[in-house]
Amino acid sequence: MLGKLRITKITGLLLGLLLVGYAQAGVFQCRDANGGVRFQDHPCQGKLVTAADSVTAKDISHSGNHYLWQADAGKGTLYLLGSIHFGTPQMYPLPGVMTTSFKRSDALVVEAKILDVSPADVAHMVAAKAIYQDGDRLHNHLSSQSWKRLEQVAKSLGMSVEMIYMQKPWFVSMTMTTMALKKLGYSEDEGIDIHFLRMAKGKKRVIELESLSQQLSLFEQLSVEEQVMMLEETLDEVEHGKKYFDEMLGYWRAGDPDGIQKIFEEGVMKSKAGERVNRVIITDRNRRMVARLDELARQGGRYFVVVGAGHLSGPEGILAQLKQRGYQVVQR
Repeated sequence: MLGKLRITKITGLLLGLLLVGYAQAGVFQCRDANGGVRFQDHPCQGKLVTAADSVTAKDISHSGNHYLWQADAGKGTLYLLGSIHFGTPQMYPLPGVMTTSFKRSDALVVEAKILDVSPADVAHMVAAKAIYQDGDRLHNHLSSQSWKRLEQVAKSLGMSVEMIYMQKPWFVSMTMTTMALKKLGYSEDEGIDIHFLRMAKGKKRVIELESLSQQLSLFEQLSVEEQVMMLEETLDEVEHGKKYFDEMLGYWRAGDPDGIQKIFEEGVMKSKAGERVNRVIITDRNRRMVARLDELARQGGRYFVVVGAGHLSGPEGILAQLKQRGYQVVQR
């Protein structure tokens, strides 16, 4: 029996960009004349099954320490900003040191160049990786008790079960997390990643460390049992989302990596399943990101790097790994 897997916080902290892509590209899940479900890149002609909304960011003052570091090695400089993928208007305008560091940089480095992915490509990727294609259905993997709970939570979020019954458990978890956050006033449109991607558009080179397809593929490495546990925890904790994200935003605004790490460590319990999720979603990705960042920095130049806040903190985080490679790392 797998131990309790608390990964809802991990997905919210690190993988919000997945849902940013899903939302920004405008993927619509619609029903055809026969009642079947299909994904497309334009609104449904009839009743909309699901679509993500967009919110325009607003500016408001910000002060305090910063969740930003400068890492130097040889002729290369990395400005490392931890991102909050779902934001609020109160996060803007960002501290001047962040904007200045961005303007000084030769390129913006992000997890994925989500604004460059076409709606049609996103629709195809979501359909291929997150939707059952073999006749299987979500209810085949949930107990009657969990299914009843899913119906209750879906209703509270203004969702119908029909809109998610073909989705794989991990994607249902992400869908519900996103819907809950949007209901609470958080928006992917005001996330840090999107903010800088828009600033860089047409003005600065953008380099991606991964891709949307690679991010979606991460969950294919999880067993069905692990995916179901992820969904069941989401059902249990979705009503606590505001407390969690408010706390995370507070640590981010205070420039407190220890606080972010505390939230992160609470998200992975000491179990084989937790260790596996930690490796697949966090540590393996950190190592790949550091290798790429080191490659860029060794070429010389200045790079403004925006990755999920949880990727920077902790003993296996990007900051610690860069220090191990001989970088001089200073918080800005």
